Amino acid sequence: MTLPDSYPGRESYPGRDSFPGRDSYAGRDSYAGRESYAGRDSNPSTPGRNAEIYDLGSHWRQLVQNWVARHNYHTAHDTVSVSLQFDLQEAGRMVTVRFMTTKKLLVAFATDGNFLRQDQLAIAAAASNAWNTEQLNPMLSVWDVRGPRPCLAGVCDLPLTCRITQADFDALANDWVERARQMFSRCHQVFKL
Repeated sequence: MTLPDSYPGRESYPGRDSFPGRDSYAGRDSYAGRESYAGRDSNPSTPGRNAEIYDLGSHWRQLVQNWVARHNYHTAHDTVSVSLQFDLQEAGRMVTVRFMTTKKLLVAFATDGNFLRQDQLAIAAAASNAWNTEQLNPMLSVWDVRGPRPCLAGVCDLPLTCRITQADFDALANDWVERARQMFSRCHQVFKL
C-alpha cells in the first residue's frame, strides 16, 4: 500500500523527509495511469485542502461507492462488501475487486477469477514473488493453496482508524485498481497464468 506524501495532520518543516535520495529514484509514481499525489490538489476538478475528512471506519462504504460512481465498473453491493469488475482485455478475463472490512482494516481483495491447476502453483508463487519484489510492496499471493480452487489474488489495505478525504481515497483506489490491472496482465502475459 502506498500512502500520500502529505495527509491531514502531518506537519511540514524544513528538513523533514529531505534525506539524500528521497523521491529521486527512477520510476517513483511514474507507471501508466498513476496520478502523482503531489500537485493533485492543484487540479480544479478535485477538492482542495479544505475538503471534508472522513473516518474510514464509519465511512468506507460511502467513500467506495462515491469513487465507483465516477467510473464505468460493474458493481455489486451486499451487507459486508462492495465489489466492482473491470475487463482485462489482454487476458480475456474480468478482474473483481472486493472492498470489505476486518476488525481493523479496509481490505481490497482482487482476483481475475482464474483458478490454478496444481502444476501452475510453483509458477504462480514465482510470479507473486517477482511482482512483490519489483514493487517493493507485498500485494500478490497464491490463495487457497491447499484448497480445491487456488488462485492468484492481490490484497491492499488501510487501517480503519485512518482519516481521509474523498479525493485522497479516490487517488488511492485508482492506484490499487491500476496495480491490479498491471499485476494480472503481467501474470497472464509473462507467466501464462
